[in-house]
Amino acid sequence: MIARLWGSVEESGTESVIIRAGSVGYRVLLSPYSLAHLSGSSGPVSLRTVLLWSEHQESPLLVGFIDAAEEELFHEIRGIGGLGATKAIRMISVAPQEIWQSIAAGDVSRLKKLKGVGETTARKLVSELRDRLPPSLLASSPESMAPPAAIPPGAAHQNPAGPADSVFEILTRQFGHSAAEAEKMIRRALARNPAVKSVEELFDEVYRHGMD
Repeated sequence: MIARLWGSVEESGTESVIIRAGSVGYRVLLSPYSLAHLSGSSGPVSLRTVLLWSEHQESPLLVGFIDAAEEELFHEIRGIGGLGATKAIRMISVAPQEIWQSIAAGDVSRLKKLKGVGETTARKLVSELRDRLPPSLLASSPESMAPPAAIPPGAAHQNPAGPADSVFEILTRQFGHSAAEAEKMIRRALARNPAVKSVEELFDEVYRHGMD
């Protein structure tokens, strides 16, 4: 199996490149995200790759990724019923982190902006991958807590400040939400369930409904 390729980009197409590795040229299917990163590259490149071949394909398909995060996301998307390798790779038109953030937030509108993704597929991504978020997205360290001024109005009264602070930190610094969005999401979560007592409970409540 071809797992890695080191070489130079000899030709670029709309969905693939030809990588010259030694005296062999490999056609590699890439995501729009990877193609954008390799655009105009004249120096040596390194790609993670996976070789796919089934009875339904006329020829083997060599798919490439610029990093492990992209490869992991590809396999997760590909595992969803009805979504094959070609559809999965085409969907990765922005950074994997951004796609995971949209899935975590249940942001169907944002997911529909990905290449080839409609309402049904966007909802599939959320329903099937929301429980498979990379651990790095959920990491939060006590020393990087948000300042007290950032705590949603009323949060300190309804719930201990710690959980609200930690969830605010995750939403803004790791998931890319603005302070206003994060405050609104936390405030609504606490209004729905003021009995939450931990970061995990509050986070689950926030993302059960996303931005509503």
